[in-house]
Amino acid sequence: MKKTSIALLLLSILFFSCQQKNNDDNVAMKDSDLKSPEELIKPFFADNYPVTDKMLGKPTANRPVTTSHLRSENTAWFTNDSLKQTLMFILFSDNSRIVTACFDNNNVPSELIKKKDFSDFSDHNNYPSSEEDRLLYYKEFFSTAKKIDTKYFTSNMGFKIGDSKEKAIKKYGKPDSIRVVEGFDKYFWNPAGAQITRQNVPEKDLLLIDEKKQFITMYFKNNKLATMILDNTSRSEP
Repeated sequence: MKKTSIALLLLSILFFSCQQKNNDDNVAMKDSDLKSPEELIKPFFADNYPVTDKMLGKPTANRPVTTSHLRSENTAWFTNDSLKQTLMFILFSDNSRIVTACFDNNNVPSELIKKKDFSDFSDHNNYPSSEEDRLLYYKEFFSTAKKIDTKYFTSNMGFKIGDSKEKAIKKYGKPDSIRVVEGFDKYFWNPAGAQITRQNVPEKDLLLIDEKKQFITMYFKNNKLATMILDNTSRSEP
């Protein structure tokens, strides 16, 4: 009887030992399947417009654009009369694109023009322009902009003025914020919440390739895209 009890006890110990080993193997296997933070983050690819660096002109630290009443530093402007659309690039001295905006010339949210950190307009004496002057004269940049082909007004991701909200949501998912501004539906995406720092990448390339640094703002009117902003700098909602 004692021998039988001892045998059963040994079998129980052996069974539980094997069971524990299997559990340990399963845990080890699961650990090996764990992905890095980079792999866990859903891929997000930065958008851009196909305007070339050559079209932006020679890289320089000082490239003022002047109109009859205003002056804009470190920007490049392009327009198309048939589309009635304008592209604006805010640039670093090496032509890296800090902010890119595509406007429907007849549907520009005035809140953008009011913001000094966005437009950075000054008068001809290089003093900051007043809000009143910016709102009154900003379209002078549209009329004096360099005229280019319609093909440059479709982004690399396929977005163009007139696109629907549904197209944007299908591409970028649910916006991080939705607001109504001056009759526009303003959609804002902030994928930088899970930013990955990349080592040994020149800042010029980082701004262009680091998908976690681009913020997207779209203004819709009657479910049609009126203004799109691609912002490659870390900031709060514009």
